[in-house]
Amino acid sequence: MAGNFKMSFDKQDFSYAIALMSGQEHTFAVEGPHVRDGLFKDILSTFDGPINVFQVGAIESLDGKFKVGSGWSDIIFGEYILENGGCITIADINLDHLAHSFLVASNKGYLIQIKFGDAINHIQEGYDIYYLDGADEPLGHQQTLEQFQKIEHTKSLVIVDDVQTKALFLKDYLEEKQICFELHNIGNGGMITVDMRDKDEN
Repeated sequence: MAGNFKMSFDKQDFSYAIALMSGQEHTFAVEGPHVRDGLFKDILSTFDGPINVFQVGAIESLDGKFKVGSGWSDIIFGEYILENGGCITIADINLDHLAHSFLVASNKGYLIQIKFGDAINHIQEGYDIYYLDGADEPLGHQQTLEQFQKIEHTKSLVIVDDVQTKALFLKDYLEEKQICFELHNIGNGGMITVDMRDKDEN
């Protein structure tokens, strides 16, 4: 029987990470208004076959509270990739964070590529999903906008986390350019999805 995962903000708790890497994650039910898993799974259900994902931001910590606070999206994408094929590419300026993502991917067995450095130097066309979850304000708003502008010509689906702290400039840009997007009341300050898979090439 699955039990609700209880966050502790007073001390580190790696029990969920241990369960995850021993194939026992089903013993935890991670729930709450900030949990992004449902949205990721809904998005992935619209794909068929292998996918390539470009993600800005790796797993910050394997402390269980970060599963809710940060999302650990790698795991959700990785599950899909294991079943359907593909690869996740993760860019981060923090080697420790990249090491966490690499550890989980190696343990679970899904294909991962690591890019150390600023995501703007690595993000490019050729991916089916882009997940923009980089720096928070004050730098984050401009960085997220610039990342999107490098890929807005692609036929892809873009997910953006933490709108209030890293994507207000992008939200304004999408409205100004009349680019269709959805705003989801989930995570820390909302999430945005931009589905450009059927966009006109002209």
